[in-house]
Amino acid sequence: MTIEEETLKTELEKIIAALTSLGFDSIDSGTVEKLDKLAVVAGELGMKTGKQLVENLSGAMKAIQEGKSQAESGNIRLTALDFYIKKLSGSNTEDL
Repeated sequence: MTIEEETLKTELEKIIAALTSLGFDSIDSGTVEKLDKLAVVAGELGMKTGKQLVENLSGAMKAIQEGKSQAESGNIRLTALDFYIKKLSGSNTEDL
């Protein structure tokens, strides 16, 4: 894993941890902006799936802010991104 990939992974882990503990009730627009920037970085690093998952989460968060979606939608996308990050770092993940 390159330094850029490691930095991206660390930043995403921080966001995932914050959203997991705080939920989607009070979404910080700074977090959405940061996710958008991280999606660009993921694309530049050739991480197509990672970019898509980050964009999905960001889009869900925007929809929740606008009242067009529910927190469950954000939770699904958050879980998918979390699983991807764990798989990326080689963590042991339990097979479902």
